[in-house]
Amino acid sequence: MTVYRPEPPAEIRWECGVCGDQGVISGWEDSPYDLRRRGLVLAVPLHDVVLPHDAAAALRELRLLDADCERLVYRIRADGGEAVLSATGDDLDELAGAIAAESNHERNRRRQRRLDTVYDVLDDAMHVVSKG
Repeated sequence: MTVYRPEPPAEIRWECGVCGDQGVISGWEDSPYDLRRRGLVLAVPLHDVVLPHDAAAALRELRLLDADCERLVYRIRADGGEAVLSATGDDLDELAGAIAAESNHERNRRRQRRLDTVYDVLDDAMHVVSKG
């Protein structure tokens, strides 16, 4: 999927690289799907966390994320054959907490195992970030 999104209030144009389908999204500003930050944020170094594609897919399926965690999840990018999440140590900690909470309340054992696997990937990344 290719997305071209200039600064608001411009439309978002998208195109599927597989089927060629395309479209335009307008009127998204100030909607619940508008994940832009509302204020200034202190710039801090980001760490790239390589995720298996199934872990990235599991993150996109999370239902109970706050806006900061949603921004992280939707900022995941493809780099070659990998999915890469760029985040601060605090971001990783907050996202891991959201995953743990959702996993603890999940009744579907298969989905719970998927979430636990994603948590383990982020937990490993947090240990690397805290040492570095």
